[in-house]
Amino acid sequence: MVLALQLYHVLSIFGGTAATGTVVAISIYRELGPVVTALLFAGRAGTAITAEIGLMRATDQIAAMELMAVDPLAYVAAPRFLAGLIAMPLLCCVFCALGIFGGHLVGVSWLGIDNGTFWSNMTATVDVWQDIINGVIWKSLAFGAVVALIAVFQGYTAPPTSEGVAYATTRTVVASSIAILALDFVLTAFLM
Repeated sequence: MVLALQLYHVLSIFGGTAATGTVVAISIYRELGPVVTALLFAGRAGTAITAEIGLMRATDQIAAMELMAVDPLAYVAAPRFLAGLIAMPLLCCVFCALGIFGGHLVGVSWLGIDNGTFWSNMTATVDVWQDIINGVIWKSLAFGAVVALIAVFQGYTAPPTSEGVAYATTRTVVASSIAILALDFVLTAFLM
Protein backbone atom coordinates (compact mmCIF):
# COMPACT_ATOMS: atom_id res chain seq x y z
CA MET A 1 0.00 0.00 0.00
CA VAL A 2 2.80 2.39 0.89
CA LEU A 3 4.67 1.32 -2.23
CA ALA A 4 1.70 2.26 -4.45
CA LEU A 5 1.29 5.57 -2.65
CA GLN A 6 4.97 6.49 -3.00
CA LEU A 7 5.18 5.32 -6.61
CA TYR A 8 2.08 7.26 -7.60
CA HIS A 9 3.62 10.54 -6.50
CA VAL A 10 6.94 9.81 -8.23
CA LEU A 11 5.26 8.61 -11.43
CA SER A 12 2.91 11.62 -11.47
CA ILE A 13 5.95 13.87 -11.92
CA PHE A 14 6.66 12.11 -15.21
CA GLY A 15 3.02 11.59 -16.22
CA GLY A 16 3.22 7.83 -15.83
CA THR A 17 0.66 7.11 -13.12
CA ALA A 18 -0.84 4.36 -15.28
CA ALA A 19 2.30 2.30 -14.62
CA THR A 20 1.67 2.17 -10.87
CA GLY A 21 0.18 -1.33 -11.04
CA THR A 22 3.04 -2.59 -13.17
CA VAL A 23 5.77 -1.28 -10.89
CA VAL A 24 3.98 -2.47 -7.75
CA ALA A 25 3.53 -5.97 -9.16
CA ILE A 26 7.08 -6.32 -10.47
CA SER A 27 8.66 -5.04 -7.26
CA ILE A 28 6.48 -7.31 -5.12
CA TYR A 29 6.95 -10.42 -7.24
CA ARG A 30 10.68 -10.05 -7.83
CA GLU A 31 11.96 -8.67 -4.53
CA LEU A 32 9.61 -7.57 -1.76
CA GLY A 33 7.46 -10.69 -1.62
CA PRO A 34 10.19 -13.31 -1.24
CA VAL A 35 12.59 -11.22 0.85
CA VAL A 36 10.13 -9.77 3.36
CA THR A 37 8.35 -13.11 3.72
CA ALA A 38 11.67 -14.83 4.36
CA LEU A 39 12.69 -12.25 6.97
CA LEU A 40 9.35 -12.66 8.74
CA PHE A 41 9.63 -16.45 8.45
CA ALA A 42 13.13 -16.36 9.98
CA GLY A 43 11.94 -14.20 12.86
CA ARG A 44 8.89 -16.28 13.65
CA ALA A 45 9.30 -19.87 12.48
CA GLY A 46 13.10 -19.97 12.47
CA THR A 47 13.35 -18.99 16.10
CA ALA A 48 10.56 -21.41 17.04
CA ILE A 49 12.39 -24.28 15.35
CA THR A 50 15.67 -23.35 17.03
CA ALA A 51 14.09 -22.98 20.45
CA GLU A 52 12.17 -26.24 20.17
CA ILE A 53 15.18 -28.30 19.10
CA GLY A 54 17.45 -26.49 21.57
CA LEU A 55 15.08 -27.25 24.43
CA MET A 56 14.89 -30.86 23.30
CA ARG A 57 18.68 -30.99 23.58
CA ALA A 58 18.65 -29.18 26.97
CA THR A 59 16.11 -31.62 28.42
CA ASP A 60 17.99 -34.64 27.00
CA GLN A 61 15.18 -35.67 24.66
CA ILE A 62 17.60 -35.92 21.74
CA ALA A 63 20.02 -37.99 23.82
CA ALA A 64 17.11 -40.27 24.78
CA MET A 65 16.23 -40.72 21.10
CA GLU A 66 19.83 -41.66 20.34
CA LEU A 67 19.82 -44.18 23.22
CA MET A 68 16.69 -45.78 21.75
CA ALA A 69 18.47 -46.06 18.36
CA VAL A 70 16.14 -43.49 16.82
CA ASP A 71 17.85 -41.09 14.45
CA PRO A 72 17.07 -37.60 15.76
CA LEU A 73 17.96 -36.05 12.42
CA ALA A 74 15.28 -38.12 10.70
CA TYR A 75 12.57 -37.49 13.31
CA VAL A 76 13.41 -34.01 14.55
CA ALA A 77 15.40 -32.14 11.93
CA ALA A 78 14.09 -33.47 8.61
CA PRO A 79 10.38 -32.74 9.20
CA ARG A 80 11.13 -29.17 10.24
CA PHE A 81 13.39 -28.65 7.25
CA LEU A 82 10.73 -29.97 4.88
CA ALA A 83 8.12 -27.79 6.59
CA GLY A 84 10.26 -24.75 5.84
CA LEU A 85 10.55 -25.79 2.20
CA ILE A 86 6.78 -26.20 1.89
CA ALA A 87 5.64 -23.25 3.99
CA MET A 88 7.84 -20.51 2.49
CA PRO A 89 6.44 -20.60 -1.08
CA LEU A 90 2.89 -20.74 0.27
CA LEU A 91 3.47 -17.81 2.61
CA CYS A 92 5.18 -15.89 -0.18
CA CYS A 93 2.17 -16.39 -2.48
CA VAL A 94 -0.15 -15.08 0.25
CA PHE A 95 2.15 -12.09 0.84
CA CYS A 96 2.28 -11.28 -2.89
CA ALA A 97 -1.48 -11.57 -3.29
CA LEU A 98 -2.11 -9.28 -0.34
CA GLY A 99 0.54 -6.83 -1.60
CA ILE A 100 -1.07 -6.65 -5.05
CA PHE A 101 -4.50 -6.25 -3.45
CA GLY A 102 -3.18 -3.47 -1.21
CA GLY A 103 -1.59 -1.72 -4.18
CA HIS A 104 -4.87 -2.01 -6.08
CA LEU A 105 -6.83 -0.69 -3.11
CA VAL A 106 -4.63 2.38 -2.77
CA GLY A 107 -4.17 2.96 -6.49
CA VAL A 108 -7.74 2.51 -7.68
CA SER A 109 -9.87 3.35 -4.66
CA TRP A 110 -7.84 6.12 -3.10
CA LEU A 111 -5.73 7.69 -5.84
CA GLY A 112 -8.24 7.31 -8.67
CA ILE A 113 -6.26 5.20 -11.15
CA ASP A 114 -8.56 3.48 -13.64
CA ASN A 115 -9.23 -0.13 -12.62
CA GLY A 116 -8.83 -1.47 -16.15
CA THR A 117 -5.60 0.44 -16.68
CA PHE A 118 -4.19 -0.86 -13.39
CA TRP A 119 -4.90 -4.53 -14.19
CA SER A 120 -4.21 -4.45 -17.94
CA ASN A 121 -0.83 -2.76 -17.58
CA MET A 122 0.10 -5.11 -14.76
CA THR A 123 -0.94 -8.31 -16.55
CA ALA A 124 0.66 -7.20 -19.82
CA THR A 125 4.01 -6.53 -18.18
CA VAL A 126 4.33 -9.29 -15.56
CA ASP A 127 6.00 -12.34 -17.08
CA VAL A 128 5.05 -15.69 -15.57
CA TRP A 129 8.50 -17.26 -15.89
CA GLN A 130 10.60 -14.20 -15.08
CA ASP A 131 8.51 -12.74 -12.28
CA ILE A 132 6.37 -15.52 -10.79
CA ILE A 133 8.51 -18.65 -11.20
CA ASN A 134 11.95 -17.09 -10.73
CA GLY A 135 10.89 -14.30 -8.38
CA VAL A 136 8.34 -15.99 -6.16
CA ILE A 137 8.81 -19.74 -6.38
CA TRP A 138 12.56 -20.28 -6.75
CA LYS A 139 13.57 -17.51 -4.38
CA SER A 140 11.10 -18.55 -1.70
CA LEU A 141 12.21 -22.18 -1.97
CA ALA A 142 15.83 -21.14 -1.59
CA PHE A 143 15.06 -18.83 1.31
CA GLY A 144 12.93 -21.50 3.02
CA ALA A 145 15.75 -24.03 2.70
CA VAL A 146 18.37 -21.62 4.04
CA VAL A 147 16.27 -20.42 6.98
CA ALA A 148 15.17 -23.94 7.94
CA LEU A 149 18.73 -25.25 7.65
CA ILE A 150 20.13 -22.46 9.82
CA ALA A 151 17.34 -22.86 12.39
CA VAL A 152 17.75 -26.64 12.63
CA PHE A 153 21.54 -26.36 12.86
CA GLN A 154 21.44 -23.65 15.54
CA GLY A 155 18.90 -25.62 17.58
CA TYR A 156 20.77 -28.88 17.23
CA THR A 157 24.11 -27.37 18.22
CA ALA A 158 22.80 -25.06 20.95
CA PRO A 159 24.43 -25.43 24.37
CA PRO A 160 22.05 -27.40 26.61
CA THR A 161 21.16 -24.49 28.88
CA SER A 162 18.40 -21.91 28.76
CA GLU A 163 21.00 -19.22 28.08
CA GLY A 164 22.47 -21.30 25.26
CA VAL A 165 19.06 -21.73 23.65
CA ALA A 166 18.40 -18.00 23.92
CA TYR A 167 21.70 -17.18 22.20
CA ALA A 168 20.97 -19.80 19.53
CA THR A 169 17.64 -18.17 18.68
CA THR A 170 19.36 -14.80 18.35
CA ARG A 171 22.04 -16.33 16.13
CA THR A 172 19.29 -17.88 14.01
CA VAL A 173 17.67 -14.52 13.27
CA VAL A 174 20.96 -12.77 12.58
CA ALA A 175 22.45 -15.51 10.41
CA SER A 176 19.17 -16.05 8.54
CA SER A 177 18.74 -12.35 7.82
CA ILE A 178 22.27 -11.99 6.49
CA ALA A 179 21.94 -15.19 4.46
CA ILE A 180 18.61 -14.07 2.98
CA LEU A 181 19.97 -10.71 1.85
CA ALA A 182 23.17 -12.21 0.45
CA LEU A 183 21.34 -15.05 -1.29
CA ASP A 184 18.84 -12.57 -2.72
CA PHE A 185 21.66 -10.70 -4.43
CA VAL A 186 23.11 -13.92 -5.84
CA LEU A 187 19.75 -15.26 -7.02
CA THR A 188 18.79 -11.95 -8.58
CA ALA A 189 22.10 -11.84 -10.44
CA PHE A 190 21.67 -15.37 -11.81
CA LEU A 191 17.89 -15.64 -12.30
CA MET A 192 17.04 -12.21 -13.66
